[in-house]
Amino acid sequence: MTTKNIKTATDVIAEFLDSQCKDESLDAGTVAAVSTLRKDDDLSKVKLLRKLEEARKAALKPDAVNAVEAGND
Repeated sequence: MTTKNIKTATDVIAEFLDSQCKDESLDAGTVAAVSTLRKDDDLSKVKLLRKLEEARKAALKPDAVNAVEAGND
């Protein structure tokens, strides 16, 4: 008989999200949004979409500032 430890869904998801945090090829704002919601036990579709929108706006903000400074407005 085997004594294999079967992981729970929560454990599998936690491991997956933790591995995503270490992946430098992924967008840091996106990973942070998902990680924050998961750690706060508040991960839902609506809240995730809001956090991703905030991250997108934050990422675009420096580009807009640079365009104005360069005269490309």
